[in-house]
Amino acid sequence: MKKMKKNIIISGGGIAGLTVAKLLSKQGHKVTVLERAASFSKSGFLISLKSFGVRIIEELGLAEQLQQASSPSEFVNFRESDDSIIQSLSYEKMNENIERSVLITRGGLHHVLYNEVKNEVSIHFSSSVENVMHDEDKVQILLNNGTVLEADLLIVSEGLRSTTRQNYFPESTLEDFKFVYMGGRLKEHHSYEVGKFNIYIDVNKMLSIYPIASDEIAIQCYLHNTGDLPSVQNKANEILKTSFAGYNEDIQHLLGRFADNGLMFIDKMGMVNSSTLVNRNVVLLGDAGYCPTALSGMGASLSIYGAKALAHFIHQNPNDLKTACCNYDTMMQPIIQKFQANAKNNSASFIPDSKEKLNCFVHSFRAASEADVQKIMIDPILLTKDQLNFKIN
Repeated sequence: MKKMKKNIIISGGGIAGLTVAKLLSKQGHKVTVLERAASFSKSGFLISLKSFGVRIIEELGLAEQLQQASSPSEFVNFRESDDSIIQSLSYEKMNENIERSVLITRGGLHHVLYNEVKNEVSIHFSSSVENVMHDEDKVQILLNNGTVLEADLLIVSEGLRSTTRQNYFPESTLEDFKFVYMGGRLKEHHSYEVGKFNIYIDVNKMLSIYPIASDEIAIQCYLHNTGDLPSVQNKANEILKTSFAGYNEDIQHLLGRFADNGLMFIDKMGMVNSSTLVNRNVVLLGDAGYCPTALSGMGASLSIYGAKALAHFIHQNPNDLKTACCNYDTMMQPIIQKFQANAKNNSASFIPDSKEKLNCFVHSFRAASEADVQKIMIDPILLTKDQLNFKIN
């Protein structure tokens, strides 16, 4: 049977959206990307692209571009608030047991993907989905400017707070993780050694300092917080400074400069729970459908994997998108559960909610053997051979 080329619209031009756009374009489908923003920026917080995420990007022929956009990473020290070292890890050693990890800004990875796909697909900026209407095997999409587009499939990759998911997947929920994330970069010359990072473990908070260049430091912190996002954003500088008031003066001064002069991204962390990723010919992808939170350590990789999985099943069943999307949903659900469980375990371990639990974690992590560290840091992020090859059991 001749494979029919489809008209596919992707709402959201983030990492997941651009990855699936590239993959589907390679299959010959007509691909249109709708992006709410007026333009793309290279700014963004630091992410760690690991294992199968790196492999898929390299399969797209982007290994060199990925390497050029990445930041050096050699060692990481886990520390207590008084600077005493809990555990020191070598990235080279950790990468022996996974395909490897790449430290890169979210904007940097996005820029690599955008440059690759911008001449292959149609990208409509300042465009968003207002309404979705189904008509037999087609989907009619009303845009914010009044235009109506028709497609065989609508892929929703709008991120954590996707309005299309909220409107058309009523059973899905956005679980408040009760943590606020503050991350970004500070451009200034510093005395830190590039590629050697420090992560501070404390009660209800974690602080990471990444010297990524001689004149730039990336900073990330997770803080337990039950307030709403607008309240956090209004008091972000004050929250950041007071949360680490007891730390050494260098850190306090660094965070003060970051709060005053840095490029900071602030968000309440949430986890998307959806019993299905498919509603007729509308399908959820990336954080819009299964955000595992940054504490899973695999958010970007999971978005890229989902894009590859969806494109794989569409390639298998181009004349039966219903079956393709159902297979994608079946493939993804156990993987989603795995990485969301990892995030909750990481939260409990690396951001303990009491002094007693902190002391217990510090003692056990400090005493951990190389094999124990492997089990803690690497084993939870691995997929099975069948999952890597998109084989449904």
